[in-house]
Amino acid sequence: MNFIGNITIGQFIPKPSFLHKIDPRTKIIFTLFFIIAIFLSVNFYQYAFLSLSLFFLILLSKISPLYYLKGVKSLWILIALTALFQIFSGSGKVIAELGPLKITDLAISNTIFIVLRLILIIIAASLLTLTTSPIQIADGLEGLMTFFRFPREWSHDFSMMMSIAFRFIPVLSMEADHIIRAQLSRGAKFDRGGLIQRAKGMIPLIVPLFVGSMKIADDLAIAMEARCYRGFVGRTKFREMKFRLSDYMIIAFGIFLVFLIFIVRMWI
Repeated sequence: MNFIGNITIGQFIPKPSFLHKIDPRTKIIFTLFFIIAIFLSVNFYQYAFLSLSLFFLILLSKISPLYYLKGVKSLWILIALTALFQIFSGSGKVIAELGPLKITDLAISNTIFIVLRLILIIIAASLLTLTTSPIQIADGLEGLMTFFRFPREWSHDFSMMMSIAFRFIPVLSMEADHIIRAQLSRGAKFDRGGLIQRAKGMIPLIVPLFVGSMKIADDLAIAMEARCYRGFVGRTKFREMKFRLSDYMIIAFGIFLVFLIFIVRMWI
């Protein structure tokens, strides 16, 4: 069992690509526009267009498309449960019956759309984190909140929390992988028995992972205090963020996606 190899959200892969050089504020804004476009989509043609656009951006990142699919693989249980609950709801022509549960043609199409929506959102989030370091994401969030006139203390604290959260995802995944390997060497079984037995088998994993995460958080707090961290007071930036022509092009592309999807939806 290898957790760290399948979780892509929160990881950063440095590459000399076009997307890596884009301002982090631009990538955050584009990701928001892209997610809005996903939720506005109502047919296969719109999802196909968004998928092609996302695939084009993946090629620009110079990171293997298979690596993005690992992020989808790590969340297959969430996707499967969502599809399971959705397929038994909705009206329309009944295709199959399982006792009181009915599967309709409308429920099948809605389930496909929801699964595509989740996959696109996961890949879009992975595209942001894989091409942007946690520090850059924090700076981008702080810059956007400052632009929208949020109090500076709020923007700095929020961006710092998000940066730490993204940084902890691969750390906790690696810690979980180490605990699993240690428990397996002691004869633990995580993939045998029924659902209740498997849930009980996860207790030897959850408890040490929770204790370890508390210890990591405590060590981080001590390290920040030892370095006289006082929030935004007296802090300066080594690199000042500036929008370039490429940044405006990416934002314009995001606005174009939302506008096009919205116009097609209204026309349909």
